[in-house]
Amino acid sequence: MRSSIVLVALLLPVWFLAPNAPARPDEPASPAPQPRIEFPEITFDFGSVYQNEEVTHVFTFRNAGNAPLKIESVKSTCGCTAALSEAKEIAPGAASSVKVTFRSGSYRDRVTKHVTVDSNDPTQPRVTLTMVGVVKVEVEVKPGGVYLGSSVKVGEKVERAVEITPVDVKSFKITGVTSDNPNVQVSKPQPLGDNRSGYRLTITVGPLDKPGRVNARLTVHTDLLHSREIGIPVYGKIVAGDSPERARPQ
Repeated sequence: MRSSIVLVALLLPVWFLAPNAPARPDEPASPAPQPRIEFPEITFDFGSVYQNEEVTHVFTFRNAGNAPLKIESVKSTCGCTAALSEAKEIAPGAASSVKVTFRSGSYRDRVTKHVTVDSNDPTQPRVTLTMVGVVKVEVEVKPGGVYLGSSVKVGEKVERAVEITPVDVKSFKITGVTSDNPNVQVSKPQPLGDNRSGYRLTITVGPLDKPGRVNARLTVHTDLLHSREIGIPVYGKIVAGDSPERARPQ
């Protein structure tokens, strides 16, 4: 009888004999705490704005996990700025937001801009927020920028012309034009004529007495509601010309 009892004891598993033994290997372990970023909205349609205006939207989110959520970076594409409203670490159950501002500038028609939010969420480390809408144009500037060229010689005078015509308005007035570079001059706006609405501006650069780059910005002031100031960049390069001796044929 005693030998039978010993045999039964030998056959019993270790976990049965030791009440304080660890859990059986086949029992699932409890999952480790993890953060989880949750945005109720990732796309915002701002409708329509005019050029040179801006629109701002706040994307809210919360940490739906059970570990601290750490925001590693917030990056935006050209034309947008984005900023986290609070600290970069969000406790479980807490909320925060990302403020996104789109500046329409010289964009036109349908635009789509993205902001990426990177975090330590293991299942969704990157979330892409999207701003979409239409940029309307009150007036059109052709060309949008004045390129002088890359080989304007010292002592040479260069003239270029731009035309500003109405698009989403019937007519408008130019109340003034200013330049931030004394070497870049602008003529008085001239009506286009030939039954065409709008104005022509003549831009004169030079003559300059030394080589270098030309970078200027013209500001056209108008009576428009949404485009009171229209910026026109002027850029190019002035190079040294050949002296009479060097230019003389050999």
